This record gives sequence, C-alpha cells and structure tokens, in this order.
Amino acid sequence: MDPVKILKRAWHILWSYRALWVFGLILALTAAGSSGGSGNNGARFSGDGNNQGYDAPLPGNWREEIGRAFSEAGKEIERVFENGLPALGISRGELTALLWIGAAFILVMMLIGIVMAIARYVSETAVIRMVDEYEATDTKMTVREGFRIGWSRTSWRLFLINLIVSIPVFVLLAVMAIAGFVIYRMVVGGNEAVIATGIISVIGIVFLLLFVVVIVSIILGLLRHFFWRASALEDLGVVDSLRRGFEMVRENWKDVGLMWLIMIGLGIAWALVSVIAIIITIPVVVITAVGAALIVAVPGLLLVGFFSLFLSGYLPWIAGGLFIAPLFFTLAFSPWVLLTAWQQVFSSTVWTLTFRELKALPAEIPDMEIGPVGD
Repeated sequence: MDPVKILKRAWHILWSYRALWVFGLILALTAAGSSGGSGNNGARFSGDGNNQGYDAPLPGNWREEIGRAFSEAGKEIERVFENGLPALGISRGELTALLWIGAAFILVMMLIGIVMAIARYVSETAVIRMVDEYEATDTKMTVREGFRIGWSRTSWRLFLINLIVSIPVFVLLAVMAIAGFVIYRMVVGGNEAVIATGIISVIGIVFLLLFVVVIVSIILGLLRHFFWRASALEDLGVVDSLRRGFEMVRENWKDVGLMWLIMIGLGIAWALVSVIAIIITIPVVVITAVGAALIVAVPGLLLVGFFSLFLSGYLPWIAGGLFIAPLFFTLAFSPWVLLTAWQQVFSSTVWTLTFRELKALPAEIPDMEIGPVGD
C-alpha cells in the first residue's frame, strides 16, 4: 500500500467532487465532543508519620445539616414561584411562562439533535459509498443520489457500530461514579484508620482504568473506520462488520498503523493551519455574521412578537434570541464550518481508499507470485 498515493488521490477527490462538500457540512455540524473534569474534596490528613486521625471530620449531625439545607432551598423555590423575581422585574405569571418556554426550547433542541444524529450517519454512509463508486466507475453522484444511497439500513448499522465502540466511555463513567461513591462512603463512614489508604487505592485504580480505557478507545476509534466501511461497502451486518474490520486490520496492521500515524501528523498540521485560516477569515466571518443577522431578523421578530403575548419588557427579546441563536451562529460561522467540512471529507476519503487498497492486496499478491520463472 502506498500512503502517499492515497493522500494525493484523496486530495484530488476533495477538490474535484464538490457534491461531497454538502455531506461534509452535515458532518461538521453534527460533530460533537464532550469534556469532563474532576476535583478533590479538600480533605486533609494529619501530618504525623502514622497518619492517625482525621483533622477535618464531618460534623456528627451532617445528615441533619444537609436535610435543613434542602428544606431551606425548597422554601426559597416556593417563595420564588409565589412572588416571582421582583428584583428582575419578572412576575409570577411571567416566571411560569419562562419555565414553559425553557421546556419547549429543550424539547426543540432534543428533536433537532435526533434529526442531526440521523443526518450524521446518513452522510457518513453517503460519503463512503460515493467515494467508492467514484473509484470503481469514475462516476460522480449528485447530492440527491448521495442522500438516496445514504438513507439505508447501513446508516443504522453505522450508528450501532459507533455505539459499541463508545462502550468504554460509558464504562469509564460508571467506574468513576462507583469510585466517587466509595470515596464518599469512606469519608463519611468514620473509619479513620483506613481513610487515607482506601482513598489512595481507589484513586490509583481509577487512574489505571482511565489509562486502559483511553488506550482501548484509541484502538477502537481506529478500528471503527474499517468497521464502518465493511458495513457500507460490503453490506455486512453489525457483527460481521466488526469481524471483517478486525480481520483486515490484523492482517495488515503495519499498513494500517502507518496510515494512522500519518493521519495523526496531518491532524496536528491541520490544527495549526486551521488557526491561521480562522484568523485570516475573520473579515469573511464578519460579513457572514451581518448576512446571518439579516436572514434571522424576520423569524426572530416573529418569535419576539409571539412571546410578547406571554411576556413583557425585555423578556420576549431574550426568549426569541434563545430560539434563533442556533441558526444565527450556524450561518455566521459558516466559513469555519466549511473548513471542518473539508477536513471531514478528506479524512473519510483517505480511510475509504485505504480500505479499498487493503481489500485488493490479497488479490494482488497471488498475481505477483504467479508467472514464468524463466525460459
């Protein structure tokens, strides 16, 4: 396998096959990430050599203190519902309306999230199959044809495969939750002799599991490229796609590892280039932001007028802005979204071409071996 040839071909496809950009934009908009954080409880152990005693034990009536705090919070919430927020100029009726508007916003965002999730896997399937068809027959599909081949059972299989690959993340969250509960029980349990040793042991286990899960997630993330393409290009089920993708990587682990390292290097280079591109395109974003403001002005004013039926003062503008903000930011930052779309299309194309090359290798090797030895 020639990685340089694959990269050059993927670059050519990116710029010559513009129908892929539409699906790249969808992938860029639906790409999502999450981040987490951790903290410490600020507990301090005694400084003597034996670590005997706990300098900051919880009060003996800590349960009553927590119950009293919850009770006071409940009473404060009840007062807010009865009187509203006079300091902010929000009456009781307007507060109720704001709560219903917030619930409606959450519901709308959930529906949009479901639609975007479907669009993501349809687009993933479309890009993979469109590139494969272009390589096989030199035929470029239209956007409409891309949606037609993307809207299939394969997109559902890609979702299931991605869910399986994400299992280690869920395992990590579960382990972190259990470890946090264990530490909590140690602290409040009053067994001072084993608090320090227990907490250190649990934290050590958590960090060890965290390291293992990160490594496993990286490996599964690499394998996912082949799982998806086995399903999309060979029309295999979920289990068969997992088996087929794993076998292909195992049989060609050197080529796969080399391409993976190259893509990591390109990812770092792309991140640096993206920073420069973002700075250069700031004037363009300013122009698109003005255009976005003009586009969302009419629907935004309609929303403000609608919310004025239930709210007064500045509240209708806040509620209308809340609903129209996602559309505004999507349009305003569309140049930067396009940069991400190009990266998504290029990366997907590289792995599709890699899959095709590795798939063809077993058929090429016998041809190279069979032939006249000599006359």
